[in-house]
Amino acid sequence: MKKTVVIPLTLLISGILLGGGGTYFVHLLTSTNGGSDPSQSVPAPRTEGASSSVDTEIDDVQDTRSVNTTDSSSTLEDPSLHKIAFQRKLAVYSYVAGLSEAQITKELESAFDSESTLSPRVLMEMQSALMERLAILNPVAALEFSVESNDDGTDFVIQNLLESPPYSPITSDSEFMPFVQSTFREWALRDVDDAVENAKSLNEDARLNALAGILTTMSGESLTRLRDIAKTLGDEDQGIEAYVTSFRTATVTDPKNLWTEILRLIEPDHRYKMQILENIAEQWYEKDGIRVLDQINNTPLEEYQKRNILSGVLRLAATNNPHEAFQYAQSLPTERGYSSSLNTVVDIWAESDPQAAYQTVTRVEQSRDRERLQAQVIYTWASNEPYYFLENIDQFPSHARETGIESAIGAIAQSSPQEAAELALEQKDEGFMSTLSFMLPNAVIRPWVDQDVEAAVNWVLSGPVPEDKRSMWVRVLVTNLVDSDPRRAFEIALKQPKAEGGLEAFLPALEAEVLDQIVFSDLDLAVELLAKLPEGDSRSEAYASVGNEYIDNGDSERAVNLGLQLPSEEQADYFEGLSFTWARIDPGGLVESIKDLPTPELRSSLAKHLSNRRSNYFTDAQLEELKQYIVDSD
Repeated sequence: MKKTVVIPLTLLISGILLGGGGTYFVHLLTSTNGGSDPSQSVPAPRTEGASSSVDTEIDDVQDTRSVNTTDSSSTLEDPSLHKIAFQRKLAVYSYVAGLSEAQITKELESAFDSESTLSPRVLMEMQSALMERLAILNPVAALEFSVESNDDGTDFVIQNLLESPPYSPITSDSEFMPFVQSTFREWALRDVDDAVENAKSLNEDARLNALAGILTTMSGESLTRLRDIAKTLGDEDQGIEAYVTSFRTATVTDPKNLWTEILRLIEPDHRYKMQILENIAEQWYEKDGIRVLDQINNTPLEEYQKRNILSGVLRLAATNNPHEAFQYAQSLPTERGYSSSLNTVVDIWAESDPQAAYQTVTRVEQSRDRERLQAQVIYTWASNEPYYFLENIDQFPSHARETGIESAIGAIAQSSPQEAAELALEQKDEGFMSTLSFMLPNAVIRPWVDQDVEAAVNWVLSGPVPEDKRSMWVRVLVTNLVDSDPRRAFEIALKQPKAEGGLEAFLPALEAEVLDQIVFSDLDLAVELLAKLPEGDSRSEAYASVGNEYIDNGDSERAVNLGLQLPSEEQADYFEGLSFTWARIDPGGLVESIKDLPTPELRSSLAKHLSNRRSNYFTDAQLEELKQYIVDSD
């Protein structure tokens, strides 16, 4: 019994991974459970007695299901199947595997019963499984059902055909017939020649759909074979398309000649062009080495296409022989002094052997390139070996130390945030405007808040952070706390003194910055918190954050009324804070609204600001109207 359960489950997993899970799962299940012999799938002409026998069997379907498949049927109604694809496929295909041909026919006829208790996704999976199973048992019957369903206009959708197919073989003028494609795919898996022979008699639309289904089973076939079959069924280009597309992932024996052949066959706008060429190019490199890059570079492709292909091959080369890949990347042209290929090689090399990568980039002659590449290697090196870097920091050039320190501290913070925070406090900040004092709190606090928010809050507010560094640590803490606890973040921000000097002097007031974040996630809470703001510039900034959101939502009247709640001395700053958003979204409405402002001074101040700073958003007529509000003494 155990073996019976394990085998189908294993087969299902394998089938899904290979892209044809359902079909093979059903087929193999039934082959071990007394299912019909595929070789006997084409029915003999029906006699009256045979018809009666089949009708009787169909009439017994519901009884059979109620007696033998009660558990399976109830399982299909499990709500979790709607969300979990693997369980859904397992349940549906296990159920379908036990049905006879007559039962399958009956199930198909009621697959889209409007009163069905099954979820839409289970129904789609059910229909797909039923058709695949019928195509295995009796492809002729499956074909008849496919064509009839299409002629009736029945809105059937086979789920696995909704996914992006490996190529688009049907011409734009042909009708998409998923049942026909599915039927002939299963038919061709058994007998390609038989499938082709039966497709010949179909009308054009059905025949082209049948061809599409057949070709999906023929990966690895020669171009001649695919073209002959496609030509027989009326669309030789489908055969070429199937051949070309098969090399997205296929292993090739002669990549050099295949490269030339595919370039000749592939359409310029083929949607998988880059994947196909990259796959061939990488196998070509594996066989012939770095010299193939010159031949690829001389290919008549668009420059951006060659860059992408070369980049993919260089990634592989950087893994196999990084020094050789680095030398080749240096020979490639740059874009405005920047080489993405060289950066790619250095990134990969720094992961595998940072010391060798660092020694090599240090020998680069151009100082600008040398320093940039050194910093790139050091960042990766410090991330992978943070303690080594921090212990040997004096051995690295000063221009790259800040980058390395940030990377090392950030790496430690992923597993030991408090240790990382304490190490961060030990670092000397010699950079411009104390940039480490901003970089390191960010590197530590983000992962710490995710792991243990209380520990992070306690350490920042009550821990060993020196007074001259505390304000930046608090700023980083509250801005990272907003998403999980916006009210608490705002309360902490309100208690902080205004920063003076350093990088923070150029940043918004902390409470205004926090409120600006809250606006985007919870506008009602932001409005509620406005009343707690102290007087001063930060209040007009915070009010403007809410006002701008009103403008974005098309509620300019509410934005105006909000600003008028401020003291008169703060209103000018508030309306200037709205000017960019409002002028961008509704310049005419902004000009029209100026007349509703309560004082000539406020109207003049805003009109002058708009004329001087936002004039590019207004027409000449609107600018003339703005001038009418400007007081000469303003």
